[in-house]
Amino acid sequence: MQHLWFAWIFLGLLACHGASSNPQAHAAASASSLTAPVVDLASLRKAELRRDSAGIGDSALSSRDLQVRRSAARALARIADARAVELLSLALSDEDGEVVTWAAYGLGYACKGHEAKTVRALVARAASLDERAVARAPLANPSEAIADALGRCGGSEAESTLRAWLVGPKTRAEAAALALGRIATQSGKLADATLVALLESADRTENPLNDALYPCTRLSSFNDSTEERLRALASKIIATQGAGLEFAVRALGRTGDEGIAALGTLLADPKQEPNLRAEAVRELATLGAPGQRALWAAFDATTTTMPSDSELSSASYGALSALLDALTPPIPSSGKKLQAFSELPLVAADSATSKRRKVHLRCQAAALLAGSNYQSTRLLGCDANGDAAVRELGMLRAMGREKLRGSRKQAYLKLTQSKDPLIREAAIGLLAEHNELAESYRVLADALGEKSLGVVASAARVLARYPERAASSAEGAEAHSAPKPDSSIVHALGTAYAAARDQHSVEVQSLLLDAIGALEILSLKSEVALACIGDNPTLREHAEKSLRLLGEESRHCDKFEPNKDASVVDPPWPRSVVTLETDAGTLTLELDASFAPSAVARIVALVQAGFYDGVAVHRVVPGFVAQFGDPSGDGYGGDAEPPLRCETSPIAFGLGSVGVALAGRDTGSSQLFVTLGRYPHLDGDYAWIGQAGPGWDQLAAGDRIVHARVGPAP
Repeated sequence: MQHLWFAWIFLGLLACHGASSNPQAHAAASASSLTAPVVDLASLRKAELRRDSAGIGDSALSSRDLQVRRSAARALARIADARAVELLSLALSDEDGEVVTWAAYGLGYACKGHEAKTVRALVARAASLDERAVARAPLANPSEAIADALGRCGGSEAESTLRAWLVGPKTRAEAAALALGRIATQSGKLADATLVALLESADRTENPLNDALYPCTRLSSFNDSTEERLRALASKIIATQGAGLEFAVRALGRTGDEGIAALGTLLADPKQEPNLRAEAVRELATLGAPGQRALWAAFDATTTTMPSDSELSSASYGALSALLDALTPPIPSSGKKLQAFSELPLVAADSATSKRRKVHLRCQAAALLAGSNYQSTRLLGCDANGDAAVRELGMLRAMGREKLRGSRKQAYLKLTQSKDPLIREAAIGLLAEHNELAESYRVLADALGEKSLGVVASAARVLARYPERAASSAEGAEAHSAPKPDSSIVHALGTAYAAARDQHSVEVQSLLLDAIGALEILSLKSEVALACIGDNPTLREHAEKSLRLLGEESRHCDKFEPNKDASVVDPPWPRSVVTLETDAGTLTLELDASFAPSAVARIVALVQAGFYDGVAVHRVVPGFVAQFGDPSGDGYGGDAEPPLRCETSPIAFGLGSVGVALAGRDTGSSQLFVTLGRYPHLDGDYAWIGQAGPGWDQLAAGDRIVHARVGPAP
């Protein structure tokens, strides 16, 4: 097992000591002196989809055919098992930039368990890398991929290396900053020397790093001197609209009361771009009472007039709706303005999108004014046209502000039986905050028996986090143990798991596995054990956790049989244009099959079959993402096919990138998302499949796709 690592390190050392100007010279010479077997590209693709590293021989990485080496490295990077890691360590020494990029990406992805060895190999390869080496766009270049892999591995050696790279070639320096953001996310901290270096890199007079403040957005607090300098720097970048503006906004709220106040000032400035104001809302919403004070102050300052029809159909609506959604009681001084919002006029001439946006604003304002009065006349009438969903969601918010007792409990229990999945899911979610309800187990057992995957998922999530909600009483529990789950819960969990498995819903199966483990239901252990040896990595991960809770404390679920039924399906065109006629306007996506052919083939086929016609955009987070592709409308559904194998790539998600939505590895289906800003934490963890046209920032949740069509890109 170790000889491949030693072989690579030997080659790297020769290069470092001047034995060859090219660290791949020896490997290339060996390859050219032998008659290598012909490797079929289709077989490599099939091995990738089967997650079968044994289907990729050593000869593929020493082939004279560049496309074979690239395809082999890509397949191994996505398989990322122990054998793949060994082969990728050799591919790291290839002379082709794209092969090196895939090798580094795969090594970073599979770094857990051998971080120190991988970091040393990556650092050694970086030292011998020709900075002119590039990969095919939009893939990361080799130096960027190595930096990202170091960030995924983490540790002090990786951090010190990346810190040193902040000074040097711009491409690698920017990648180092982003990689330090990964380390900050994983560990929750960075060394003081690293923070100083990042701030200096962002504050350069010439050629500042655009991404230098990104790691600061992944941390929650700083020492006094760092906090003060970060606040001053972020404020300067915002004032000058300088490099890394979006990261400056996200970092500002992490710099104490003065930073929070500055963020509130930005939010109240109508001259700021709507996406930046939406960013400010999200940051302030996480900051408790100080954040709420800033949000309410901004609401007072920015809502001097009611939104016009043109504003309701523009990106400005996203920032306004985000602000109203983020506000929480008590109401300091904005009652009259909230009342005006709750009374926005609905007229016959309103378009479907205008009405939808007005109703949302009316009901959000009414729910705030209602406080805990879920029977408020204003709240009950906020949707004058009788569509209960938005109104009842507002009622649930008000209902949850007091204990669920008496008539309030009865009204709540009625909503837990709603035919609308969104209402029912929200009602079930309230159980996390309310332990006074003796009927919790009945609500959860009923929910587990529903056909709606989202309702089942909501119940499973509550059970996994609050297993005591599954008990009908504390009687019969052993001393110092949690109450035992009611038999109705045990039965419902088994039935729900079988149904989710039949529907290929890995996300819901995973949540149910978590619940089975948390409740220690030994009668379902056989189902968990089957998931442990299945070929889906997300299910194996959850099964391992569950089995350990069920008594097998040392159980590992890393062995499986590759899927023999995996088939290669290619799209009809290398590049496709999807046109979506929505009730909010015409939108487009240009899909690129270069890096995720299976995903693009699935999407094109679904469009051609009319799958997206009539489907709502179920999730819009202003300034972050718009997501669609679930016919059920709650984010848990998809097409009826088995989940896609992940075709993730070392590609940055910038503004307007299109990706396949996931709930874990190998869980993709029909749901897609479009990014509305730059969010590096998405990079490399989702399948990038193309670029969106303009207009996506004007969408709101509930906007509906009337018709979708697809054809070859011009």
